Parts: sequence; C-alpha cells; structure tokens
Amino acid sequence: MHASRPAPELVPCAACGTLVDALRADRIIAFEDGVEFPCSEACALRVREGTRRARPTVAVDDGGSDAALPGPSARVRRAPLPTQRPLAATSELDVPSTPWPGIVLTLIGFVTALIPSPTWLAPLSAVASILAAALAIRATVPAWKGIGLLPWIAAPAGAIVAALSGLTSQLEGTHDWLALAGAAVGAGMSHVRLHLDARARLPVVEAANRLLEALPRRVRIPIDDPTTIGATEHEVVTDRVRAGEEVVAREGDSIGVDGIVKAGEATVLPFPSARIGIRRVAGDPVLAGARVIAGAVRVLATRVGDERALVRPQRFGLGTGPNAARTARLAEQAARWGGIATVVLSIGGLVLASQGGPEGPLAAAAAVLLVTPLLAVRRSADASLVAAAAAAADRGIVFQTARVLETAGRVNVAALCSHGTVTEGVPEVADVHPIDGSDTATLIALAAAAQNAAEHSAIALAIRRYAGLHHILPESVRRAVYLPGRGVTALSPGGEPFVIGNRQLLLDEGVSVAVADAEAGRIEHRGETALFIGLGGRVRALLSLHDPVRAGARAAVQRIFDLHVEAVLLSGDHRGTAEAIARTLDVDHVKAELLPEERGEEVRRQREAGSVVACVALLAHDEAALAAADVPIVLAAAGGATSDSAVATATDDVRDAATALFIAKATRAEALRSVVASITAGTLMVAASALGFVPPLVAAIVGISIDAFALPAGARLLRRIELRIPTQRGR
Repeated sequence: MHASRPAPELVPCAACGTLVDALRADRIIAFEDGVEFPCSEACALRVREGTRRARPTVAVDDGGSDAALPGPSARVRRAPLPTQRPLAATSELDVPSTPWPGIVLTLIGFVTALIPSPTWLAPLSAVASILAAALAIRATVPAWKGIGLLPWIAAPAGAIVAALSGLTSQLEGTHDWLALAGAAVGAGMSHVRLHLDARARLPVVEAANRLLEALPRRVRIPIDDPTTIGATEHEVVTDRVRAGEEVVAREGDSIGVDGIVKAGEATVLPFPSARIGIRRVAGDPVLAGARVIAGAVRVLATRVGDERALVRPQRFGLGTGPNAARTARLAEQAARWGGIATVVLSIGGLVLASQGGPEGPLAAAAAVLLVTPLLAVRRSADASLVAAAAAAADRGIVFQTARVLETAGRVNVAALCSHGTVTEGVPEVADVHPIDGSDTATLIALAAAAQNAAEHSAIALAIRRYAGLHHILPESVRRAVYLPGRGVTALSPGGEPFVIGNRQLLLDEGVSVAVADAEAGRIEHRGETALFIGLGGRVRALLSLHDPVRAGARAAVQRIFDLHVEAVLLSGDHRGTAEAIARTLDVDHVKAELLPEERGEEVRRQREAGSVVACVALLAHDEAALAAADVPIVLAAAGGATSDSAVATATDDVRDAATALFIAKATRAEALRSVVASITAGTLMVAASALGFVPPLVAAIVGISIDAFALPAGARLLRRIELRIPTQRGR
C-alpha cells in the first residue's frame, strides 16, 4: 500500500492573505521570527519591503462545531478570513509633519514686516512670505483632486498678493506693515489650515476605516449542492461577488456581503460595535461585516462592493447626484460660486491697481483671497455627513443615502406602529373567558384549526401554542378565510358559521357582541387584546392576548420627545387596548382600530398636513405605513432589500429608531450651523475686504478663525454621538 498523502498545510500569504499550500509554495522568505510564503512575486516584493500580516493558524478539527457540518470541508477548522483593508490614507487625509521651513519663513516675514528700517527689510519680508506661501501651495497639491484647486490656493495666493502690496508701498515711499504682516500671517495660516483640516478629518477617516476593517477581503462561494452548507467551497475576492450570488460563513468568519440568510442557522455579532450575539435563520437579513460566533449560514447577496452598508458612508459627503444631501449641494454650490466671486473681486482689484496708487487695490484683493472660507464651507458639510453615516453604521443603523439622512433630520412626527415595535410582537393567550358556560376546549380546537388559514400570523401562532400547551387537538373546519387585521371566518364540522376576530368582524358577520362587551372592556383596559369567538351566530367566548410592551420602548419614546418630535401610536387593536399601551409610553396621540392599509392612509394624512413623518415598524407587519412615510425606519431589516428611501436597523430594538433620529437631527444641526456660519461670516468679510475696510492681516486672522470653527464639524459630531450613544466595544 502506498503511504497516504499528507494533508496540505494552508497558510495565508503575508501580504494579501490568500491561502497558500506551504508544502508546494514557489516562494519562501525566511525571517528571524518565522517563514513566510507569498503567493506571487508582487506579494513577495511587498513582504521584503516590510509589509507583513498577522497569520491565523489552520488546525485539524478536534470535534468542534464544524465537525457537525456535512461535506468534506468539515475535516478542517477554517481560519478566519482576512478582513477588508482600510482605505489607504491619501496625502489629503494624512496629518502632515510640522512644516518647519514654512514656519521659519513666516516668522522671518512677520518680524521683518514690523521693522520700518532699514528699507531692505521690507523686500526680505515680502520674499519670505512669498516663499512660505509657495511651500503651502505645494503641500496642498495632493488634496486638489478631492475638493478642488481654489479652496486650497486662495489663501496662499492672497498672501502673495499682500506681499506684493506691501512691497509696492515700500517702493512708493511708505511702509505698509499691515500688508506685509498680513502676507506673513496669511502664508503661515495656509500651513495651519492644511494641518487643521487633516487633524479635523482624522477622526472621521478613522470612523469610516473601522467599518472597512470588519469586511473580509475574501469569501467562500459554494460550488455544488445548492441546499446545504457543507458543500464544496471556493474562496474568491469579495469584490468579485455579485448580487444574487451566495456566500458561506462559518464560525469565526465575517460575512462579506449584505444579504438574506438562505440556509443554516448562526449566532452573529450583527454590526461592528456589537458585543451581544443574535440568532439568524433562513429569511433573516444580515449586514456585511457581521461576525459569525457560532453555527454556519448560507447568505444570498443583496448588496455587494461599494453598495454595502459599511462602505457607503464614504460617499455621503458628495454634493452631486440624485442621492446627495441638500446641505452638501448647498456647500458645493456656495464653494463654486463663492470661488468665482472671489476670482472676480480679486481681478477687479488688480484692474483698479492701474489707476492711482496700486497698494490699496492690491491689499483689498489680498484680503478677499485670505478671508474667503471656501474650504470651511465644503468640509463642514461633507465631514458631518460622513461622520454621521459611519457612526450610525457602527451601531447597526443604516441610512441608505445622504438624502435620507438629511430628511430624517427634519422629521417632526414619528408614527410608531404598535405590533412588534413598541410591543414584543409575540402575543400569548393569557386567559379564556367562556360566555354562558360554553365548552372552551371545543372552541379552542376550532380556533386552532381556523387559524391555519392565517399562516404565520402572530395571533394564530399564539392560539396554536395555547392549544398545544393544553393538549387540545385542532378540529377540522371548512372554508377558512383569513382577513388581515380582522380575523378568520370558517364553517365548523357541523356546518355552523364560526368566526374569531375583533368586534367589527363579528358585527360584519351578523353576530352581536353586546353580551361580551363588558368583559372585553376590562381586558382592553389592562392593555390586552380581546379576541371574540362566535359560533352559530352567537358570541361563545373571549380570548385575552397579552403582548407586553418592550423594555426599551419608554426610553425610545422619551428620546423622541427630547428631539421635539411628536409621537403618534398607530394600532390595529381596539381603542381601549391601544390607549392602555399609550399610557405606559406617555404617548398622547393614538390612532386605533386601523387595518394595515388604513395605517398607511393615516401616515399619508400626517404628511398632507405639512409634517415630515417618520414611520417606525417591521416590514412584514406595516409595509403600507412604511411606504407612505417620508422616512421609513424599518426595524431588523439592515442588509435586506429595503428601498433607497429607508433607514434600516440591524436589530428590532425600537431604541435604534430613536437613535437614528437623534443622529440625523444632530447631523443636520451641526452641518447647517457650520455651513451657514461660514457663508455668513465669509460673505460679510469678503464684502468689507473688497471695499478696502479690512487689511490683509485682519483678513488672515478672521479666515483662519472661520476654519478653526468649521473644519472640525465632523469631529465635533462624532464626540457628541459618542457621549450620547456610546458604542459597545469588546466584540
């Protein structure tokens, strides 16, 4: 007999993470701390240059969870797939090193500007300031592509023009130290602006990159049996997966795509900052980046590549496109037209320089360039939107577009659909109340059989659970018809009409409810649902169903109130039940006894009254109400195929909906405050500068002051969100 071939020892490439057979590797690089096996010549070059990854181990299965999975892949414990590499920080995002040459030249220019004699000091000051400004322009070259040329070179150009103005005044026999000092300060402030912008953007970039770190660069694709998880699998680069394809994730893996679980069962950490696992089964949505901590799932991809929820926040600052926020568009237009106005005013000053003394118009043109807040306007809008989207996604809250994020910030009415939103959504039969001594066992048997027509209705499941608990076998019924939001009608084995549902259904079927009305009122006053059972044209019993209010519902409603948003409770229950729930939540506005389509009409009426309405609900229960809202907030839907006008959460906790509104309102307030303040202050100062009322020195100081307020808008927003809604680290 031949000796059995040893199992391949798979190790990840030290550069890119691709699994390599160590026994047959073409390239081997030895280090003092071990041996690396790069998968290609390019990776080998990167490893030699010092790029090395931490290497997870691949070990033989010792009977853990993978052993229970069918298929040949169960023999090996899979190492966790490598995660998505963060965005490479460009020069625009890096915090630059201290620009010592520019600072030294700035100091020389400023000090020599203050000394009136000897006369050669004025040219020295001007030359030093011009050189410092030129260095500032050179330092900003990598950032031109991201935000445009003019926002970066306006201030250095203003410093150069101010230096020329001061030098001209010296030639005219005067010493305009304000222009020379302004040139030096303007050149120095150009370096400070670059450093301040990078520092202010760094927390935002880190927040976005934390999301990318949760995404795997490679995923496993099943390649044979479409019904099992243990099928033969093939690793591919995540970016090659397309919507509609499937991926497999096992214990220790991060799911690489937004999608719907098609097969399997697993406990996952559903979003990057989560530390409490939740169960996911077939039909449940999952976000890319969710980490499997037990079990295995097969996921049908709904969003891939740059459309994944954890990747989209990087594009939220764009001011163009149909999904752009209005604030970002305003900032983009203000920067564009403001830049044109700056150029026009500056050229106007240069034209006027040919008439009379040139130093005055030159100083005015320099002041205009130095004080124009083009960078502040753009950054204060885009950084706030990116920061908010990243902070929300880190908490399992997905704004589909920047426009949705901004619209959510204008919400003034929140419609809360009661079932499964402010209540647990899993009612239980609390008690059975027979009328006139009716046989409750027979009625429950008929009810359990009739509820089969309701398929997966929560009430139907509750009745069937009650029948099973009391060992009551369902009777056979005929012609069962389910009426959503109302109940079920059928015929008993004896041919008598049988109906179970709310008051209105029994009345529509010609059954008087007067004999049971008092008892129903007592049930509803307790916040329970009264379900009427009629047989043979008479009410025979009442079922009281208890659906407890969620533990976090009251806190969620209070946060909504704190945002100055009106809360409206929409319910299909009788008014007594709905009002009892509303009292628990301190909600004053209740709309009860509404069918699903009527809840949609109520949301539409709120919008027609001039309100911006958010609807908080589960998609399976209240699709009509969600579709009618300005901002649909869909619980437990992140990763699924929600519309682009929606906000989706990874869990069914209604507090996440309140958090989404808080983040949106905080974002809108921060962005508008910074953009409006920058535009207002900049417009006033530009006008004053163009008229010659503001010298270059003052313009430079005011310009950097506007930047110091506006540029950290995104970082301020992140701190505010973290203080009010801390993330749950430690996953």
